[in-house]
Amino acid sequence: MIFALDVGTRKIAGLIVVEEKGTIRIVDSELIEHKTRTMFDGQVHDVLGVAETVKEVKERLESRNEIELKEVAVALAGRFLKTQVGEAELDFSKTGHITREDVMKLEIEAVTKAQESVEEDFFCVGYSVVEYRLDGMWMKKLEGHRGGKAYVKVVSAFLPVHVVDSLMRVLETVGLTPVHVTLEPIAAMDLTVPEDLRYLNIALVDVGAGTSDIAISKEGTVVAYGMIPMAGDEITEAIGKKFLLDFQTAEHVKRTVFSEERVKVKNILDREIELNAREVSEAIKPVVDQITTEISTVVTELNGGAPSVVMVVGGGAKVPGFVESLARKMDLPLDRVSLKSVESTGLVEDLTGKVKGSEYITPVGIAYSAMRNRGSVFSQVFVNGVPVKLMGGVGRYSVMQVLIQAGYRFSSLVGGEMISFELNGKTLLRPKRRTSVKILVNGEEANLSSRVKHGDRIDIQTEEEKTPLRIKDLVKPVKVKLPDGEVEEILPEIVKNGTPVPPDADVEEGDVISFPEKIKISEIKSKISYGKTRIVVNGEEKWISLVNFDLLKGGVPLKDDKEVPLGEEIDLVEKGRKTLEEALEVPHITVTFNGELKKIPLKILHRIDEERVELKDFKPMVIDLLKDLKLDGLKDYELLKNGRRAMFTELLEDGDVIEFKVKK
Repeated sequence: MIFALDVGTRKIAGLIVVEEKGTIRIVDSELIEHKTRTMFDGQVHDVLGVAETVKEVKERLESRNEIELKEVAVALAGRFLKTQVGEAELDFSKTGHITREDVMKLEIEAVTKAQESVEEDFFCVGYSVVEYRLDGMWMKKLEGHRGGKAYVKVVSAFLPVHVVDSLMRVLETVGLTPVHVTLEPIAAMDLTVPEDLRYLNIALVDVGAGTSDIAISKEGTVVAYGMIPMAGDEITEAIGKKFLLDFQTAEHVKRTVFSEERVKVKNILDREIELNAREVSEAIKPVVDQITTEISTVVTELNGGAPSVVMVVGGGAKVPGFVESLARKMDLPLDRVSLKSVESTGLVEDLTGKVKGSEYITPVGIAYSAMRNRGSVFSQVFVNGVPVKLMGGVGRYSVMQVLIQAGYRFSSLVGGEMISFELNGKTLLRPKRRTSVKILVNGEEANLSSRVKHGDRIDIQTEEEKTPLRIKDLVKPVKVKLPDGEVEEILPEIVKNGTPVPPDADVEEGDVISFPEKIKISEIKSKISYGKTRIVVNGEEKWISLVNFDLLKGGVPLKDDKEVPLGEEIDLVEKGRKTLEEALEVPHITVTFNGELKKIPLKILHRIDEERVELKDFKPMVIDLLKDLKLDGLKDYELLKNGRRAMFTELLEDGDVIEFKVKK
């Protein structure tokens, strides 16, 4: 049984397929449209959005058939496609009859040679055999023969790593392991142009929603692949622009107006309009002309001229006039350009009654290709003794890629259970606990980025540490360099789920965490522990600083209201010591006594012992300014407060001016 998945730009199709006497029997199928535009030009842009739709397709098929789907066959669209020819020769004179494994080894060697001419960040996503030779003689197949030197020539297709990784991430998210990955035009070619027809010069054009993929056959093999980043979505957009429709409504018009002749919809101004097939045809004619011109140009370049036949598949080509326009552009008779359907292949038995038309060629082709293991680049390594098939950059696999394809969760390799939370408005995914990983490749110590090749053996041991993820692990502190060379890290106030929390608070699933990304110098000063001592004041524990200091950046003192971004590095420079009263910030008033400013505390400090003090309220009076004067027997004097006569027992207030003069 094969679970084939066609992850398209507009829709996701899932098929459960079995093979019986050379026929592809479709047991069940499911087709669901993306709820929003999560893919563009055949490429995944929103991993979680695409994964949500894939999950829905998977679960519906599982529910109806009472099975659990764990493995999947998929194909990639040809966005950013590059092709390269590779050749390889191996000596099988001592191996007896050539086995399927021998042929795979030879083909993988040729793909590896092809990849040497492609940039590092490209994956091989499929290939086709151009020719086999055994001891210099052309052979249709090598398997089962006995001989000496076997030769193969392949044409390999490559896509950027990020294009492949995004689809692999979708599959991983829904718990699916890819057992067959190929290119969409390879899958479509396998189904619509069997080997016995490839002696003809045929161009296959798969017009989807986001891309139009191309494959060329002649002289018995597939000789080239190509693509253009234009297809059905451009036709939909043309309808939307002409009639002022949102994308979903324009898509509805495209699918229904040509079969029903007329359709009523609402435009973006909320006005109901009626459209007929003729005016919609006129609206899309320029873009159909543009797409078919681009297809014709690429086909001619790949083929070295016009092919004998053009076979068109995919839902994007079903609009009226598309096939006719392509025939004109290729300068071919209309009977040489044909829109192929699943039914016309003669290979499909559809038990569902739903798998019909040209749009199902690719998903059925994926299943057909997987059954014959054609065009898919898989090498084999062993993880803890278990064989694992690998897809991707041949000869460029990392241990990380291998372990993920072997079923290890990314989280178990870099940090244990993954949790999702919000940090300053952004949703993040992080490991909840750290994990230590010990890795050996062929008996030698390695790491997650170490390279492995076909046949290598990986041994892995994981051990989870009990260190939880804390908020301070996510926030960059301001680093303050102290006079003794040590560094103190200062963090801002952190709020978790609406409540202030300490930096070492654990991060849990669904937490909403926020903090300012800048912090004032005054706040940094209040948080610094340097020079602070513990003291109990009136029974309450306090930490006070007995040091006067400045904070500097580049040698320049920073003012208290200055803000510095998190992650900044600054210096602390001492300026002297504080009294205990200054450190406790005992409130005071300032008065002028006989022309001299004096600070008078409003609390009296009484030290009980080294760690305990008492502060008592104190109401200063005028006489407190005279305590150092000898007043006994003094009768003739003048005491003024703010220019008026005053009594010794009058209370002092901030800003008072006191004058005391002895008369002669």
